Amino acid sequence: MTKYAIYTKWYWKNGLATHEEIQKGMRENLLGKTEAEDIIWWSIDDHHHQSVIIFSSEDVAIKENDKRQAMRDKTSQDSDITMIEEYMGPIVSQLSAL
Repeated sequence: MTKYAIYTKWYWKNGLATHEEIQKGMRENLLGKTEAEDIIWWSIDDHHHQSVIIFSSEDVAIKENDKRQAMRDKTSQDSDITMIEEYMGPIVSQLSAL
């Protein structure tokens, strides 16, 4: 099966949380609660972050979609953030797997 990636870009109305707060939120909301192989966030400026989620397959990503959307709704309200882009598709190359 082909691995599957979901890329997102987010806008934080009141500015990004600190790196420590983001790490804490990821641990509390995602660690042990997702089938994702990896989730990476990075800041691009004071009001935007981007992320990529890697799943073992499209089927696993689709199966987890409802849970992911519910978590996004909650964190969007709690932190006053808005998703402004989302793209998803099969991974065609991955250096760490070569």
